[in-house]
Amino acid sequence: MFDIILRYLYGFAKIHLRGIHINRFVNLCKARDIKLWNLEQKEDEIFFFTASKDIARLEEPARKTGSDVEVLRVYGIREFIRKNKKRIPFVAGFILFAVLIYIQSLFIWEISVSGESDYTSDEILQHINEYYVQTGTPKSKVDCAELEKNLRKDFEDIAWISCALTGTKLSVEITETLNVFTDTSMKEPCNIIASQDCTITEIVTASGTPVVKAGDDVKKGDILISGAVYLYDDNNEVLDTNYVSAEGTVYGICVYHYKDIVPLSCYSKEYTGNEKSYYSFGAFQYSLTPYVPKCSFEAYDLFSDTSRLHIGKNFYLPFQIEAYTIKEYRLKKETVSMEAAAASVKEKLSRYIGNLQEKGVQIIENNVKITNSGDECLAEGDITVRQLIGIPHELQIISEEQTLE
Repeated sequence: MFDIILRYLYGFAKIHLRGIHINRFVNLCKARDIKLWNLEQKEDEIFFFTASKDIARLEEPARKTGSDVEVLRVYGIREFIRKNKKRIPFVAGFILFAVLIYIQSLFIWEISVSGESDYTSDEILQHINEYYVQTGTPKSKVDCAELEKNLRKDFEDIAWISCALTGTKLSVEITETLNVFTDTSMKEPCNIIASQDCTITEIVTASGTPVVKAGDDVKKGDILISGAVYLYDDNNEVLDTNYVSAEGTVYGICVYHYKDIVPLSCYSKEYTGNEKSYYSFGAFQYSLTPYVPKCSFEAYDLFSDTSRLHIGKNFYLPFQIEAYTIKEYRLKKETVSMEAAAASVKEKLSRYIGNLQEKGVQIIENNVKITNSGDECLAEGDITVRQLIGIPHELQIISEEQTLE
């Protein structure tokens, strides 16, 4: 194997020789230490291989034996480079491109948030960028499990969160408290906790240990069903503890405070149709804006749309184009009647209640009152509901060593 590698490094050739003194030719080559291999003789001709450096030395044995020597093909790295020297820049460029793509694949170049409701994706993205992960962060420094734990602490209304690295993209999927009325399961060991303050009306445990009962008042975050299952001996002492994914159905009576104000007069934006556009080009953490138009608008909004270069669905690159649009507007004063304001308030309240009912909430009592004052219409009060309030939460397992400490 090593000899084959050396032959390709130094080069070798396939030779075709014609003559009537072939045996003498071979003996003369052997006497001059010219190595021949893979000899194949057919009557008055022979095929063999020899080193590239020995091709010229074959002329003397061929002349003495009256033989004709023909070089059929030359092999080796040098010959390959000689034949493809015009393609070397292309090959080198391709290799360099592949190396750069590999290097970029080691970093995060896109962060996306989905599933938000009360929070906005921009709000969560800004928080992630400020405290945890920014674009350009090495993937090896990102711990998805740790990021999930930190975000649950920072955003109290996030009941469930999942972070995943795919390609060069960090995907953050969240479910807020008000949306978790049916999903009360996790694959990992967990507790079922209260999503908000309430009075328990019903609890059915599928797995785990129930901690509360119907009629108990609980606070947000209290454990309802524990993922710790205790095994007792005959003396009613804890023999062992198993940790499971707690599952169950827990209903509670909750109170939502509702408030909405509709002013009788307000200002709204009226876009004039005058607008200007410009572009910015970004690479890594740098950006270049070749031209920014002069803006003489007294009042305007600036809109931006970012497009990041990517290969496939999840392999993003550190190159982007940002399109900016400046739109002029005028402030227009609008005045509504008290009847119209009251109708708007009632419509918003009805939509709010309808959204709760779509999520499986049962409305028990609606104490929202609509009042009119000189310059506004106010809707304020409490809505009492019955709903599923149990949500999964990570269970902290305490080992025996930690207990002893």
